[in-house]
Amino acid sequence: MHWLLALFAVLAGISNPLQSGSNSALLKTTQAPIVAAFIVYAIGACCLLACIPFLGFQLKATAAKLGDVPWWAYIGGICNALFLMCSLLVTKKLGSATFTTIVVISAVITSVLLDHFGLLGFEVRSATWLRIIGAGLSVVGVVLIAVF
Repeated sequence: MHWLLALFAVLAGISNPLQSGSNSALLKTTQAPIVAAFIVYAIGACCLLACIPFLGFQLKATAAKLGDVPWWAYIGGICNALFLMCSLLVTKKLGSATFTTIVVISAVITSVLLDHFGLLGFEVRSATWLRIIGAGLSVVGVVLIAVF
């Protein structure tokens, strides 16, 4: 079962540069960042609708629980919109490898901090020297990819 979870993480990683490239192409054609973003979200919404027969859609049961959700749990949508706008406006200028690597490095560093402080509901996992060195090596990796 653990390998299946890893496979989903790999698929998410593969989708990241594909998403950035396709979003940039959409922007290039439309010349309107907000319109391109709405198109991306409309297509995503259609994909979610297609998942309903397989995963269900318990709106009433879920709506009753929304009052118990911590305020910071809603920032995911803001973060997603921010990522989409950044990918629309920046990917073609930086190149897919540089953009994706900067995104990954930022995610690694943020993840180490979230784990270390147990923020956003994550279990506390100390930022050991090995984890800090690993994050530092990822920064070296982005420099190598961006420069060469």
